Amino acid sequence: MRIDFYFDFISPFSYLAAERIPDLQQSTGVEVSWIPINLPRLFKLSGNTPPAMVPNKARYLVKDLRRQAKKMQIPFRLILPGSFDSRPALGIACVLSDADRARYSSVVFKSLWSGDVDPRQDGWLQQIFASGRLPAAWNMALNEDMLTTLQANTLQAFEAGAFGAPTFVLHYKKRSEMYVGIDHMNDLRARCLELKGR
Repeated sequence: MRIDFYFDFISPFSYLAAERIPDLQQSTGVEVSWIPINLPRLFKLSGNTPPAMVPNKARYLVKDLRRQAKKMQIPFRLILPGSFDSRPALGIACVLSDADRARYSSVVFKSLWSGDVDPRQDGWLQQIFASGRLPAAWNMALNEDMLTTLQANTLQAFEAGAFGAPTFVLHYKKRSEMYVGIDHMNDLRARCLELKGR
């Protein structure tokens, strides 16, 4: 049994989900595989509309993000949609091992959405590395191999049925079930426990 976690650093709800993953793993004993995707590309593939394009939805989601972050007691600073390119950070995530990817992605998420760095400024990813929270050896420039892997991950997410982020796909006994958004992480946890007979 395993869980695939599809995410993009531009997704604030992916940040909230990432903060809950350690508890999900600990409570279920199921490993989570962090899979970086290009969310704008996934929107196009699936025919989905970015939330910011629907004014009423955008206003609601801003309130919901703040409410959820407060409930989780984690720092949150809103970043305007489309104000930064996450691909250089996603590219590094693509080439790290599963364990290293989880550590790296967690630090990047926290740095971005807590307000530690401003992604609208050039060099925001370098600022994270300069802080010493990540090994310097992981500091790599975006290249074609990374972009190819990112594209493949995005297609994989689409073929699994994903249309946004965060998306979770639970795999068990050659079957799979999809759970979308942080709202369904409790359902995902309950399903894992059910399958384990707990």
